[in-house]
Amino acid sequence: MNAYSLVLSLHVISVATWMIMLVYLPKLFVYHINAPQNAHATVALQESSLFKVGTVSMILAIKFGAILLYLNPHLLQSGGWLHLKLALVAGMVVYHVTCKKLIRRFEQEGIPQNVRFYKLFRVIPEITTAVIILLSIVKPF
Repeated sequence: MNAYSLVLSLHVISVATWMIMLVYLPKLFVYHINAPQNAHATVALQESSLFKVGTVSMILAIKFGAILLYLNPHLLQSGGWLHLKLALVAGMVVYHVTCKKLIRRFEQEGIPQNVRFYKLFRVIPEITTAVIILLSIVKPF
């Protein structure tokens, strides 16, 4: 096994863990809104714990991705697919930070009434992840 394969494996594992958090956390928001009052503290604890794991995974995914680019710098000249992928990853970081803001909003302002927003919000990482995977494998341009 060479260093590149090891780093690539660690990158994929980190990305998978991060994406699982980004997909599941908004689902917890919906559960939080619909939960009975006596369950709100438990769901809030789950949200906080999951967010912490996701944050570590995000940091590792970005670090391993940067190492991959360092080990294989010609990827930056391989076409626009990587640049689009990196832009989508930046969008996922913004989404991640937005999730933290929503967790704080739950803590400070209580339970929001608009569950529809959270149901639509949780689709964003699913679609973005699918596009990132397609770009990474197919390299269309």
